Amino acid sequence: MKQLTDAEKQELETKIQKEKERQQALRETNPDLPETFEEASAKTGIFRKFALRRLWKYGFLVIVFGLLAFSVINLIGSRDFGYDQYGGLVIGLVLLFNHIAYYFTTKGWKSVVMKTVAWVWIAFGLVYILWLFR
Repeated sequence: MKQLTDAEKQELETKIQKEKERQQALRETNPDLPETFEEASAKTGIFRKFALRRLWKYGFLVIVFGLLAFSVINLIGSRDFGYDQYGGLVIGLVLLFNHIAYYFTTKGWKSVVMKTVAWVWIAFGLVYILWLFR
């Protein structure tokens, strides 16, 4: 790491002081700004809890589980073999594994394992669909 000279330290301190003064001037000219970070967090906290990413993350998971439940119920309840009875289950599992791999596991060995499982299921689903419609 580079050691700063006294002149560079003084220059940085001057820049920091000017930035603090600029921010203070902005706060004084805009009275709607909260005084502290806690006040700002209290005003925006409810919106952070229901962020769009979180809604997509868990909302899509509910949709995928619903698709899987419907596929399993359809598979158990119906014994008509005139159509593709496993397609919904295969597609549901592909969606589930991909969603878990890319939205729930982002670091470490779990991420590698889930992304590998997801890609294997994509390959299996593609082979299954192509074999079905050959």
